[in-house]
Amino acid sequence: MKRWIAMLLVFAMTMMSMAAFAEGKTLTWARGYESTSLDPAESSDDESNNIVAYITEGLVRVKNNTVVPGIAESWESNEEGNVYTFHLRESVWSDGSPLDANDFAYSFFRLIDPEQGHNQAASGFCVLNAEAYNAGEAAKEDVGFKVIDNYTIEVTFASCGMENLFLMADNALHPVKQSFVEEVGEGYGSDKDKVLGNGPMVITDWLHESTMTLSRNENYWNKDAVHLDQLIGMCNVSGDTAVEMMMTDMVDLAAFSDPTYYQQLYDLGFEGITYTNTDQFIQINQNGKTEETGKFLSNINFRKALSLAIDRTALVNTVMLGQTPAYRVVDPDAAGVEGKFVDEYPLEETINVTAEPEKAREYLNKALEELGATADQIPEFSMLCYDTQGNLTKLQAVQDMLLTNLGIHCAIDPQPIQQMIAKVYSSDFDFWTGGVAIGTVDVASPSGAYSYWDANDPDALFGYPNTEYAALLDTAQQATDYKTRCDAIAAIEKIFIDEVPTLLLTWQTQHVLYRQGITITNVDAGFGADLAFVEIAD
Repeated sequence: MKRWIAMLLVFAMTMMSMAAFAEGKTLTWARGYESTSLDPAESSDDESNNIVAYITEGLVRVKNNTVVPGIAESWESNEEGNVYTFHLRESVWSDGSPLDANDFAYSFFRLIDPEQGHNQAASGFCVLNAEAYNAGEAAKEDVGFKVIDNYTIEVTFASCGMENLFLMADNALHPVKQSFVEEVGEGYGSDKDKVLGNGPMVITDWLHESTMTLSRNENYWNKDAVHLDQLIGMCNVSGDTAVEMMMTDMVDLAAFSDPTYYQQLYDLGFEGITYTNTDQFIQINQNGKTEETGKFLSNINFRKALSLAIDRTALVNTVMLGQTPAYRVVDPDAAGVEGKFVDEYPLEETINVTAEPEKAREYLNKALEELGATADQIPEFSMLCYDTQGNLTKLQAVQDMLLTNLGIHCAIDPQPIQQMIAKVYSSDFDFWTGGVAIGTVDVASPSGAYSYWDANDPDALFGYPNTEYAALLDTAQQATDYKTRCDAIAAIEKIFIDEVPTLLLTWQTQHVLYRQGITITNVDAGFGADLAFVEIAD
């Protein structure tokens, strides 16, 4: 009954949001949760990042693993690939005011300004001396982001390599308008009237924790490529609610990873697109939430014991339905040099897909001996997660496996999305469950989530004190040929298996289904900002 009441409330709010748009093509999609911030320098969760990519645009875009023009209509680089010159097209903000190279420069230096402390500042550290400037160790004029004239920008990167051009597509490097930001102040990005963009869509209505309506930006330079008149995002719609709303045509599109939900729709004749997008993991904070827990979590043998105590196959069969046990980091569909990566780079040792309790206890005893501790001195650990039933049941299963196989106690800490993100960034956890696309080697995410564990990056989300790992990541990032990159990723993968910096669990496949009676085309794998460019045929 509560679920149906919630649906009726959402439906009523949606009808109010759609009332002003009786004509034109509209796509309504299910969003998992509310956006936290639409400031490119602050946006740090998927639901925020997707909206930022709808309403703003950087120098370039990435579509189907290829860099395509954005506000920069062309570019060239030096032979080494560390200096790029971008030539901007004449374009405007969504309010019709002109946009030029100075807007990008303001936005970039705002991002890395040490006094502002933006969440996504590290996204700018690919530029020469940007990290030193952020640390107060370099002057602004030493940073490799230069305005040549109103429509030309020269970017000197901190390293050479195939990834540099792709890095410029990062949402954090999208522009914001200085006068508007200064007028709004600290609340920038928190409401429809407190954000201004230059992308294919604009926010015309935002009822927090309910609906967000985006309409085509008539001032967008490539507006003819935007075939929808509006996108309506329905907040907090997932699982059973998403299925029921799809069946009653209340939403046009929803994503699922659990066959409990998507199979119902397939059986009814719904169509969809499938793609493998993330490794699901439980991140280990090796410093610990407390000094006491950090003492144990920093020990390699203790982490190996944790991994061996987890039955990944049982998780897939019970609480992570439709996923695949991750026996290695790189997913089985990832491309190698000539064939599949997993075939070209076989492993002598893989991640256990079933629990190995006896072996787990052997490693635990080794850890206790190294730490000079006894089993009764192992503290209780905190397991942080976004407060959804799926996360809770997953962590409850892992919690039980660690207790049964190792006698280790954990307390689950479910939090709303904003509070969870804050705790992740402040390392206020022992374990945190999440998912990132680290199972790829393609250049669309050249440093990808591997950089989260980069010991050389003081702002890395997790950090991992392994200089070999950092050197290999640097090699992968600077590689000018794909084989060198694959070789480095293969070595990084071995470190993940040997030293367990995180507890990899599964590879997750997303099924994005759309309403019966329509056909959706021109979609990039994984959707992202290209949802703004889809075509719908009735």
